[in-house]
Amino acid sequence: MLATCSNRRKPVAMKVIDKAEDERSIVKEVRLMRMASGCPFLCHAHAAFQTKLTACIVMEYASGNSLKKFIKRTGKLKMDAITFYTAEIICGLQFLHANGIVHRDIKLGNILLTGEGHIKIADFGLAVEGMFGQRKVKGKAGTVKYMAPEVLQLRSYDAGADWWSLGIVICKMATGMTPFFEDGNNDTFISSVIRDEPLFPNCLSAEIKDLLHKLLEKDPEKRLGFISNIRAHPVFYSINWKQLERQEILPPLCPAELTTQDKKYFKPPMMLMEEGGSDSSNAKILDLSFLNYSWKR
Repeated sequence: MLATCSNRRKPVAMKVIDKAEDERSIVKEVRLMRMASGCPFLCHAHAAFQTKLTACIVMEYASGNSLKKFIKRTGKLKMDAITFYTAEIICGLQFLHANGIVHRDIKLGNILLTGEGHIKIADFGLAVEGMFGQRKVKGKAGTVKYMAPEVLQLRSYDAGADWWSLGIVICKMATGMTPFFEDGNNDTFISSVIRDEPLFPNCLSAEIKDLLHKLLEKDPEKRLGFISNIRAHPVFYSINWKQLERQEILPPLCPAELTTQDKKYFKPPMMLMEEGGSDSSNAKILDLSFLNYSWKR
């Protein structure tokens, strides 16, 4: 939901969650978004509050929409844009992994674009915490077409699953499709991911094919990102990583920013209090509400 505050000019995004859902998951998502404020490539939370029936997270608004919608509108991206966006995603993923967090749902729809053209990794609802050392988790989570083989096979996995998902994101940016067989049937697609080697069109450069092969390595212990320094791959030779981390590199694309006057995206003020939820979950969720005081007026 897009919203605005009466004492601020810029719109904000608001995620409204029924309190009847898993309370721990809601608190975890708020906690992770507060932690994300340490990285410019992650979606930040400004505040969280709750009504009788809902939990509400106030987030920064990425006016360029998602990469999924952007690519649907513009078509596949050129190599300079792919390199730039991939590098920014890498920075975001490395921050998460360094803090023991595996996202588990990296996909085009969860990569948002700011009005200036920088990326923001969003939606920490499926993320897992405490992923340090040799710890692994089990359980299918995420979006099927972006899931690593070990996730699809219900084996234990770690941060390597996020790097596989990044490989699919890159392939979709470059070609508009995944490199595995698709016929509209999930079972057929899953079988292809597990058994087949990825296929890439001849129009892709040798460097990008090499990057994709290393990210889409079926053995997570050999997958790029999990092992070796992905920043050193030839695809990123043109990237000054220190400048990139400070957002000093001009983005290759600048999505048009939505004006705050486009009122069709806003809900009437009282709708939030009237909507959603069952009467079975009226208790206050502890450790949820907060206000980020760096969110200046």
